[in-house]
Amino acid sequence: MPEHFANKYKKSYLINTQIARDLTGFSVGDRLPTFQEFTEKHASSRGIVQKALEGLQASGAIGLEKRGKMGSYIGVIDRKLLFRLGGLESVTATMPSPVTREFAGLATGICDAMQRCPAPFNFAFIHSAGIRGAALSRMTYDFAVTSHSAAVKLALQDPDLEMIMLLEGSIYAPPFVLYGARPGVRSVFSGAVFGVDPNSPDQFFLTQRLCRGKKARILERPYITCRALFLAREIDFLVFRDGALPSDSRFEKIPLPPGKIREFSTPAILINKKNYHIGDILKSLLIHPVIAEGQAAVLEGRREVQYY
Repeated sequence: MPEHFANKYKKSYLINTQIARDLTGFSVGDRLPTFQEFTEKHASSRGIVQKALEGLQASGAIGLEKRGKMGSYIGVIDRKLLFRLGGLESVTATMPSPVTREFAGLATGICDAMQRCPAPFNFAFIHSAGIRGAALSRMTYDFAVTSHSAAVKLALQDPDLEMIMLLEGSIYAPPFVLYGARPGVRSVFSGAVFGVDPNSPDQFFLTQRLCRGKKARILERPYITCRALFLAREIDFLVFRDGALPSDSRFEKIPLPPGKIREFSTPAILINKKNYHIGDILKSLLIHPVIAEGQAAVLEGRREVQYY
């Protein structure tokens, strides 16, 4: 095993990266935690903490000013280097493919906010929230964007996942509606076939609710495949976002019963709790008004989409 790879399994390496991440939120003039505070927080020895701080100073990531009994204070800080030493050479998020103006605007707003991130930022676009959650569970990505409702469900299913914030003022997607393939038929009938993606928690939940007590059949397929099946009239009903299907008099668009609409339409940020300190780092970067304004500008045609 290469030495640099083996080092990642040593406690000293872990403490080094954790302390580097701790310090990403500090500014010049801030008081440095004491050795005792660091050792208690990281369940480590004084010697390992001391070497970690000495290493950060030697690299130029921080410079300390000692003020006697008052302690040590940050005199110099290089956040870009701290991110790299903290194992955050880049930050990657996952969200739905930006095929709608809402998603494209949301991606643009998040990229606007992440311009303040000292590390390069990129998106990986994956449509189904369940698949995004599974990837986040493996720590393939640093955070996932889902609806509030999906974030709650995914966090309940996996104790490693945590919803850390709602992006108030932004829109995740338009509300769901029920599309019917038979003109004039506006209610679920016996033997009706629904298409649903089990990896899309919101769509799956709403479809199950509509089918409760009905003699309907559920056909499980990927989200986009369900759309294709509906357009080909191979299924009778489809729960889908409003406006995501072409306006066509051959189809019925039926509003869903009132429910927790806000939870389906508000974006949420989901993280893996094992990814040390990532939640606090993201909370300092993902500023709600910046994201909301970026999305609004795209939706209102005041700017072009800009995401990466």
